[in-house]
Order: sequence, then structure tokens, then C-alpha cells
Amino acid sequence: MHQLNKFYLLLLLAVISAGTIFTFQVIKTRKITITPSVTPLLSEGYFEIPLENNDPVLGNPGAPLTIVLFNDFSCSDCKVKYNEISKFTREHPQDVRLFTKDIPHKNLFYKINDLPHRSAYCAGKQSRYWQYVDVLNTQKNIFTESDLTKIAENLKINKVNWWQCVNSDEATQKIARTVALAASLGVEQAPIVYVNNKKINLENKIDIIEMLTKFIAK
Repeated sequence: MHQLNKFYLLLLLAVISAGTIFTFQVIKTRKITITPSVTPLLSEGYFEIPLENNDPVLGNPGAPLTIVLFNDFSCSDCKVKYNEISKFTREHPQDVRLFTKDIPHKNLFYKINDLPHRSAYCAGKQSRYWQYVDVLNTQKNIFTESDLTKIAENLKINKVNWWQCVNSDEATQKIARTVALAASLGVEQAPIVYVNNKKINLENKIDIIEMLTKFIAK
């Protein structure tokens, strides 16, 4: 009987102890204040983004607002961003200039498919870059030689010269330089947008057109 009373006494002490610890933790938790992390819409520092002489420019070459879009033709979100930004640029041709940089998609199982990017560069050699890219960014799964050739035909591009360019070291090295540039900036996947050498934080789910409009407001 004595042993039984001792057991119940120890059990009671254990329950009281556990309850005390639980109550203390609840009180401690209530005192914790969480300050949400606010990521700035624009990067604090500037990024050096070199532009090459043969980079096609949409808009006014001397515009005060420079937009650089790192783009991947296999990325659905990239298509959305390109269509939004190119439309904005065309609506404000004196205030904005747009450049694109190619970063073809890659993963663990497949090689980089830079054929669409090389083909767009070579369309630019015949002054059809933006028309060609417009088509690529409004259609899905345009990656084969046959698909790309149809676009070239519709845009009245000289197919022989264009295809020779697509398979040239010049086109390959052009895309390789943009991939290397992206790596040096820490860009791993598209889309990434820079405005006057500042990176826009797209994770904030901002209205990018509203932001760009404020930049050019007189």
C-alpha cells in the first residue's frame, strides 16, 4: 500500500512538472514577435550587364530606361514577361529600350537545346529578330528544325543564309557568351529582368508594367 501511494505521488509530481513546462513554453511563445522579411523590389546594388554591338534593340537606342530580359524560349513564364515588356516598349518607343539575353533551359537528363536561340540570333542578322522572337513567344513547343524553318519562311527570311548562320560557330559562341554572362550574374533560370542595371525581384508578384510606367513618368 505504501509503494502504491509513492507511485501515485511520483506520477502527480510528473504531471505537475509537465504542466508547468508546457505553460512556460506557451507563455514564451506568445512573447515571440515575427517581423516579416521584406525583399526590396529592386536590388540595392548595380549589376554590370555588357551589351554587344550586334545585340538587337527594341525601342529608342538612346532611351533613358534600359530593360534587359534574360529569356528562355521553353519557359512559359518567360513568354508572359516578354510579351508584357515588349508590348510596353512598343507603346513607349522614345522612353524605353529593350534587350534580351538568351539562357537556354537545361536539366540533369538532357543537353541544352539552344537551337531556337541560335535561330533567333540568325534571324536578327537579316533584321527579323523581333518579329521572329514575337512568334517564338506566342507559340508552344517550337523547337525542331522544321518548326523554326516555317517561321523563317513566313517572315521572308533567306533560308539558306539563315540556316548556315544557325549552324555556325558565330551563333554558337553568341549564345555561349550570354550563358556565361548569366552565370557570372548568378542567374540560374529565366525570366530575370534588369532595369537600368538593377535587378527586379519578380518573386514579389509585382505588376511589372505598373512599375515600369512609374519609371518613365514625367
